Amino acid sequence: MKLLKVENVVKKFGGLAALQGVSLEIDKGEFVAIVGPNGSGKTTLLNVINGVYKPDSGRVLFEGRDITKLPAYARAKMGISRAFQVPRPFPDMTVLDNVVVGALFNGGLDLQRAKEVAREALEYVGLGRKADELAGRLTFNELRLLELARALAGRPKLLLLDEVMAGLNPGEIDNMTKLIRRVVEEKDIAALSLVEHRMKAVVQLAHRVVVMHQGKVIAEGPPDVALNDPMVVEIYLGKPWR
Repeated sequence: MKLLKVENVVKKFGGLAALQGVSLEIDKGEFVAIVGPNGSGKTTLLNVINGVYKPDSGRVLFEGRDITKLPAYARAKMGISRAFQVPRPFPDMTVLDNVVVGALFNGGLDLQRAKEVAREALEYVGLGRKADELAGRLTFNELRLLELARALAGRPKLLLLDEVMAGLNPGEIDNMTKLIRRVVEEKDIAALSLVEHRMKAVVQLAHRVVVMHQGKVIAEGPPDVALNDPMVVEIYLGKPWR
């Protein structure tokens, strides 16, 4: 049984079909990258998976259960966590308390246990020394790590990563790549990540790549296969990956 199955999902906004019969699967311990140009439907797909949008047709199944009509908070409690592209912490709260919020909301823990889980998450991403600082004083890279720690504090089975490397410098991207690989391998968490331009990170991280264009999946497979698909090269990359 696959951890997540998206079956023939259609999502329209007025006359625009943002998703046109999209299907994908992901298993525990697997990293899948979704790539494609702006407007290809990547973010809409992530929003359908975590319950921000309800599809017009099709289904979303998690651990064999149909969650298509469940709200986002219910999916979070089932083990679907999301790290957003633009971190929006509570700037006047400590770094620790920001992560405690995630542990309480998603993890169903009492306050004492939530604090323990939050500290563990901060240590894991390398922010343990910043626990008692105000979140508003963190650097952009540290805010990315805080967002990841908050998502991990919810003890997810599926981690949705929304352009978590956007805006980072090469060294920070390398560190984030290694950290996400550790998360997937050591915690046996499935990860589904949106990527636009960081193809090197995709090849280093992903077990599979799903390429989207105009609301459809146009290629899927191991990174070297999917990124060298003739249609992907023509529509998205402009030249073969290797």
